[in-house]
Amino acid sequence: MASAAPEGVRAAAGPIGAIDGLRGICVLWVMLFHYLVLCEGTADPWIAAAVRVPGLERTIRSGPYAVDLFFLISGFLLTLPWLIARERGAPAPDARRFYARRLQRIVPAYYVHLALLFALVLPLLRGWLYWRADAYVDMWNVIAHALFLHNTSPLTSGTLGVNGALWTLAVEAQFYALLPFVAPAFARAPWRTLVAALAVTAAWTWAARHDLRLVVDAYLGLGRHWSWPEEVVRRLLAIQLPAYVADFALGAMAGRAWRSAMGGSRALPVLAMLAGVLALGTLQGFQLAPLGEQSWMAALTALAAILWGVAADKSGIARLMLARGPLAFMGRISYSTYLWHLPLLLLLQEHGPAAGSAAVFPLYLASAVAAGWVSWKRVEQPFMRAAGRAIPRPAP
Repeated sequence: MASAAPEGVRAAAGPIGAIDGLRGICVLWVMLFHYLVLCEGTADPWIAAAVRVPGLERTIRSGPYAVDLFFLISGFLLTLPWLIARERGAPAPDARRFYARRLQRIVPAYYVHLALLFALVLPLLRGWLYWRADAYVDMWNVIAHALFLHNTSPLTSGTLGVNGALWTLAVEAQFYALLPFVAPAFARAPWRTLVAALAVTAAWTWAARHDLRLVVDAYLGLGRHWSWPEEVVRRLLAIQLPAYVADFALGAMAGRAWRSAMGGSRALPVLAMLAGVLALGTLQGFQLAPLGEQSWMAALTALAAILWGVAADKSGIARLMLARGPLAFMGRISYSTYLWHLPLLLLLQEHGPAAGSAAVFPLYLASAVAAGWVSWKRVEQPFMRAAGRAIPRPAP
């Protein structure tokens, strides 16, 4: 009888240090994107300098790709224990242990963030009487966010305008909920599962723009009191889990390819990274004629190639650039930094230096990194250490 495969990504596959640096790039990309979008038009000298660098502004405006890359990384890493268990003929990872690890990983820092966001940041941005003025909507937001369902309603998806980036946490948590059910299918039939995931995302993204009439009308009826326009409802539909299952599935396929390439070419991963970066740069802002509205498939494939190349690289290039130094540090604190970066920027705009001041950008970076580090050090790390001690090991 085969022994149980190690559970958890590190136990099953070992550390993949360069992916920390890739996470660091993702969080910095998102931070720059939000800064550009929220501060343009204010004569900000940092934005003016970025505009003068060829291609830099366009790259920053492609910040939503960083969210896709975050999802790809989740699919890559979290599916690995199921792939490795199948390789070894071992039992599949235990779903309860998987859920326990995921809860310990994301919930503590998230709940601390929510408590401070609604109790402190919200009144600082909306006024101290805001809670009394709209307590029903506020409490609905608290409950929806606590349950990771805030991307399911226009009243909650924008987090009351104080942290619109949190919708991605809902998609991520919903993926976690489904993973123990779909990962075995992926381990058995990866290509069929990938094709199915691509079909689901393609169908959903098209329907979110052009169809789903019954769903749209139901939302419009529910939101009659708030006069939600159809455009708002369709934007909401565009950020549901089905729109991103292709991200997670392509990430899982990159993980499978990484396992297969462990003894392979030294040059191929480097070429994959370069080709992915070049393709992504070419695709920014363009639609490929044969794909039309589904051109996201090409960009997603380029991101998956970059991810696979970073993980599989044996030349040392990815490890040198990403596995140590500032990018690796940013990767380690990326989750908490992601949680805090947008509300801190909004607070700086409301209570900090005058709009267009050269001080805003460095204060934004410094405060987001500091908040991310404190949350990682004082909340994430203690809970993860406690989780490692508390979750019992499977019997050999």
